Amino acid sequence: MKGRGTEKTEVYYNPFRVVSTVIDFVDNASGRIEGCVDQTRPLLLNEIEALRMAFNEARKRGVKIRFVTEIKDDNITHCKELIKSSVSEVRHLDGVKGNFYVSENEYVSPAAIHEEGKPASNVVYSNVKEVVEQAQYLFETLWSRSLPADQRIKEIEEGITRYETVVIENPQEIIKEISHLTANSRELATCVTSGGIIYSHEHFFYLKKKLLDKQRNGEHKGIRYVTYINNQNMNLVKQYLDYGIRIKHIQNLPPMSFGISDKKIAVTIEKMEDGKLVQSLLLSNEPHYLKHFASVFEELWRNGTNAAVRMKEIEEGIETAKIEIIRDPDEAIKLSRDLIKSAKHEVLRIYPSFNGFRRQIRIGALHLFREVLEHGISVRILVPADKQQIDETIDELELALPTLEIRGLDKNLQTQMGIIVVDRKESIIIELKDDEKESYHDAAGLAFYSNSRPIALSYASIFETLWKQGELYEQLKAYAAMQKEFINIAAHELRTPVQPILGLSQVLIAEQKGGKYSELLLVINRNAERLRQLIEDILDVTKIESQSLHLRIQKFNLNHLISSVISEHENMIERQQCHKRIVFDFKDDINIEGDKVRISQVVSNLLSNSIKFTKEEGSIIITSEQKKEGNKNIVVVSVKDAGPGIDSEILPRLFTKFASKSEMGGTGLGLYISKSIIDAHRGEIWYDNNIGKGAIFSFSLPIVSIE
Repeated sequence: MKGRGTEKTEVYYNPFRVVSTVIDFVDNASGRIEGCVDQTRPLLLNEIEALRMAFNEARKRGVKIRFVTEIKDDNITHCKELIKSSVSEVRHLDGVKGNFYVSENEYVSPAAIHEEGKPASNVVYSNVKEVVEQAQYLFETLWSRSLPADQRIKEIEEGITRYETVVIENPQEIIKEISHLTANSRELATCVTSGGIIYSHEHFFYLKKKLLDKQRNGEHKGIRYVTYINNQNMNLVKQYLDYGIRIKHIQNLPPMSFGISDKKIAVTIEKMEDGKLVQSLLLSNEPHYLKHFASVFEELWRNGTNAAVRMKEIEEGIETAKIEIIRDPDEAIKLSRDLIKSAKHEVLRIYPSFNGFRRQIRIGALHLFREVLEHGISVRILVPADKQQIDETIDELELALPTLEIRGLDKNLQTQMGIIVVDRKESIIIELKDDEKESYHDAAGLAFYSNSRPIALSYASIFETLWKQGELYEQLKAYAAMQKEFINIAAHELRTPVQPILGLSQVLIAEQKGGKYSELLLVINRNAERLRQLIEDILDVTKIESQSLHLRIQKFNLNHLISSVISEHENMIERQQCHKRIVFDFKDDINIEGDKVRISQVVSNLLSNSIKFTKEEGSIIITSEQKKEGNKNIVVVSVKDAGPGIDSEILPRLFTKFASKSEMGGTGLGLYISKSIIDAHRGEIWYDNNIGKGAIFSFSLPIVSIE
């Protein structure tokens, strides 16, 4: 198999040929080997001497070897050994099943199905360009989704819980995950369709019987279901009740089925008809998901009908609740008014949009609510709008309704449906057809009326959830506004004492040069300068978040600007009395259009970081280069240092606020501000790890030629 030769794809059989094929593949690689291997392969790669030596030799001759595998308790030692001896870098990915290796020109894939602990019985080899490129793309996709090995090893060794949310689209894998969720639960709550309870029975009932045995021994808190009970599943429901499972009937189920334990949730939006296999499932152990779905289930459980009562209704042929479709908007208005006037205790109203709220006000909705309020009935209203907008709209009518409870919602919660619930017994849902129309008649679509108590309770549950969310939304907005105002005021006030400290300390340094207190004065000046920079950063962040960071556009020579920034920092290096040096490499002058002060700020931020992290005698290299990107001319500026590089734990949030894990200090605001400035110039900023030789930060800007 030496040399690439004619393109071919072949399958080789027997374990000896498999091993020799992989060894030839490793020997042929000159620059890179990338592998995706399951959890059993690290052991084999260490124990098969010929394989281990081949990978070791490849690494010695400069081949970069990267592996993605699943790091677990039982293979962690072998993974550490791989990192130490054979592989340049290893990453972890949950549930890796396939095995393949790809280099610059070749691809090998030992059989995915093999006897654990032994080599595969066959292997696929290919040097076809398209096959190799597809494998390289697949590896990069898996690599981007994986965790650094040291992070995963730390989780295992320190027992750290990793919160994650994943989507599974393999029906058999879904059964396996739900089985694991069920078997490891201390309590279990499930909301499913009528077909979903059949699916649950077919695949997981044997596990639930074990949980019920645990419950009888006081080792489990029990199993609860909410579902739609009908003739199709009634016998199964009876059987479950006899076993000790608690069940309630919900007329109007949520649009998703979900199961929740004390540790995980599993969610699907499929109808799960006739026990059909689930094709897509969301799994999560994140606390906010658990809390949310637990809250939804408890609300459904409180509002559900006892299973025995529902089955009696079915057996006695009791007529189901009335559901009516109303196509005429005028008829829907009349029915809505009559429904609100008939209220004995409570009216709940959700408007689909702020425009919808204004349209209703124009046709007399507030006067109707005043009539109801005068009879001592509770009226609560939700509107997707700011509370100030709502109050101003009501004030226009000069109609005081002190007992009306009205709350604003996040505008992102604007919907296409308006909801009215009366006494938690009756409801009407009105479709929003066109929110731009001024007339209610033109804006409204179909309406749906129901006197079903479970339906009304379900919508009341939605209302209560949104009501609490609206309260939290207003509180968070007020807190955020107060926080920004405080930070802004504090930063401006801090400017006042800092400026004279800087100025006077500089005067004293000049007078006391070489004197008794010169070192102390330098410390005062240096820390005052740090405080000044922090204040400026805080003010910039405030401007960015309030969208008031305005650019002053002008034409200027970028390389002249960079040279000026370098001169300032060279003076800083001289004051530090260290041997770092800055090298600026450019070919031609580059003229751009932008905010000269802000671009200077970006270059200064990157250069300051590089100086901070570069070793005592290291070099910082700055380059600027014109490039073509599609039909656009751009300039790319790069700053390369000789420091340790960026910690892998903060890479995903590198350009966010406070992304800092450095022992060298710093707030982590500089890169966030720099990214905002570059984004405002329609450019890009990014980071490259220089593999143990420092960090490279780069940004691009569009070029405007100056004639």
